[in-house]
Amino acid sequence: MKQHTGNAHFHPNRRQTLMALLGTALLPACGGGDVAGLSSGGTGSFTSGVIIGLGSVIVNGIRYDDSAASVSFDGSASTAAALKLGMVVRIRGSAVTPATTAGGLATATASSIACGSEWKGQVGAVDVNAGTFTLLGQTVHVSATTVFTEGKLDGTLAGQYAEVYGFLDATDGSLQASRVEVESSPPDRYRLSGVVANLDSTTFELGTALINHATADKPANLQDGQLVRVELQTAQSGGAWVATEVKVEDYTSDLDDEDEAEIEGAITAFTSAAAFSVNGIPVDASRIAPPTGLALGVRVEVKGRIEQGVVIASEVEVEDESELESQEFEFHGEISALDTTAKTFEIRGYTVRYIDGSGPTATVFELGGADWANGLFAEVKAV
Repeated sequence: MKQHTGNAHFHPNRRQTLMALLGTALLPACGGGDVAGLSSGGTGSFTSGVIIGLGSVIVNGIRYDDSAASVSFDGSASTAAALKLGMVVRIRGSAVTPATTAGGLATATASSIACGSEWKGQVGAVDVNAGTFTLLGQTVHVSATTVFTEGKLDGTLAGQYAEVYGFLDATDGSLQASRVEVESSPPDRYRLSGVVANLDSTTFELGTALINHATADKPANLQDGQLVRVELQTAQSGGAWVATEVKVEDYTSDLDDEDEAEIEGAITAFTSAAAFSVNGIPVDASRIAPPTGLALGVRVEVKGRIEQGVVIASEVEVEDESELESQEFEFHGEISALDTTAKTFEIRGYTVRYIDGSGPTATVFELGGADWANGLFAEVKAV
């Protein structure tokens, strides 16, 4: 076995560490917890979480074949080619087949994949030391695993426009970003999501933002406590953002009885440790002994089975900061733009850096006798 040490750049401005590159061997499952990867037995599956691998899509330790899936972004038809690292998706598919080797990935076939960003607008203040920036006055938290495109967390970000994917912290209305797409030109519409508070006939609050919903397309039963996603005009009026559409985040139509389910995200509504919602999806944990520490805003993974639009939990795991910071990414595809001097190559549109050498921290190459060259089909794992 030949070994190397390396680093990966998912964007030229982001430094990551390449953990393993394999040509023919299976890779360990992505994800930082014991919950990841459903077992077989259900008639179908539902998975919600962050895309952590490409070459099909890998979410929550399951590699979904997306070749025949219908794909939608914010309700509009799209293609699997538009799915990128760090996007938060909801996948409906076949029953999950467990991994056949130790450390391998579970697999399934996706029938539909739905995706959408949480916030979109102009960046305000940037605090590099705190790992935050503001968007439409709301706080966005950036971690080591946040994927940036066309930008990075520094002073140049202020004043630019960003579309952010991630998980809402309902305790303060902030957003933990999993992907930030930076643009220099303004979008046609802004976007915010959050939990409705202080609703009256014309306005409500999302975090610290005041939303005027008087002329918006919205449900008749809009009420405090609902998780919503709001399309906004790009200019405020009277100190409020003017909504053009208010959509309640209700995903019960995606949940088919008896399907296996695995969801990752933040607790967006909390009644008790036995009854809460994750990303707007209701969870019943009354049939297990739930872990300590469950509360509004806590990041969790839940595994279970769907009954009448509710995920009946068989396992709940609280994701701690160290797990999130060590999140692994995985790529399946063809190597190109190999530069053996700079020790870089490209796969699935991302640049990966490696460093030749040996030692206990070295990257493992298992090429199965193949040449290390452009055109090699490889599986790449990185953090």
